[in-house]
Amino acid sequence: MYEQLVTRIAEQLALPRPIKAQTQRQLSRHCSDESTETAKFLLSATDLLEEDELDIVFAAQFTPDCDDQIAVSELLYHWRPSEEEISRMTDDACRHTHHAIVVLPGEVEAPLPLHEVMADRFIRLLALQRAPEPRVSAALREVLPSSMWALGTALLRQRGFEATRQSWFVAFIEHMVRRHPVDEALLAATAEFVAAAPGIDPATLLRSAGEQLKAARGLVANARGGRTYWSADVAQHHHYRGQGEVDQNLLKHRQEEEQWLRLIELDLQHFDPDGDA
Repeated sequence: MYEQLVTRIAEQLALPRPIKAQTQRQLSRHCSDESTETAKFLLSATDLLEEDELDIVFAAQFTPDCDDQIAVSELLYHWRPSEEEISRMTDDACRHTHHAIVVLPGEVEAPLPLHEVMADRFIRLLALQRAPEPRVSAALREVLPSSMWALGTALLRQRGFEATRQSWFVAFIEHMVRRHPVDEALLAATAEFVAAAPGIDPATLLRSAGEQLKAARGLVANARGGRTYWSADVAQHHHYRGQGEVDQNLLKHRQEEEQWLRLIELDLQHFDPDGDA
């Protein structure tokens, strides 16, 4: 299973990835200093930069996204790597994959030699050691459609989910699924709420849900009100351009956040983890 996991991680590291804005900003200074183009600099980056510089410049590029987390979920179903295995995973992954591919503007694919510091960051942020226990993974698999289970276990590896909270989350999702449909967005919003909660006792969770729902309603009202200049001088300088203009995408997102929190609060009110919820 270890070799399968290393191979999967190496495959993810080798996938072409659009250059992140943060990475592009960091690279622009170094390219200017070296008087070279980005693609050419990338090919020599591991020779030109120190390890700490590589970590800073490529931090965003080698931060695993949700798809990366999902890609390793199945392999962590009945097994978790030991600390010793995780410690040697960076070297083994680099032996499988020697280059990452950075997609530059214009869909130009530029090879980037894969340095240990890049692979180490990627593997560390996969949080493999926080994979839920098999019984918890199995319980979640019983609750969620197969298309969502890998996302669910990936969410359980995020910061804030210790074993007790993982078990509580699975029980709560089972309760939610019995009451109404749960899609990927609501699943992720619920995981974020539970992971950030100061405690998982009913009173703390309900108080936290109420506070966040109130804040979400305020954000919806602000988005619905449109763009506002907070300084009259600034507004006048810009001739009041865009004043009151509503960003429909932002408004929709704020409304979705409010809806998710409203569902979470209602479900919490009817949830008894020690009985038949």
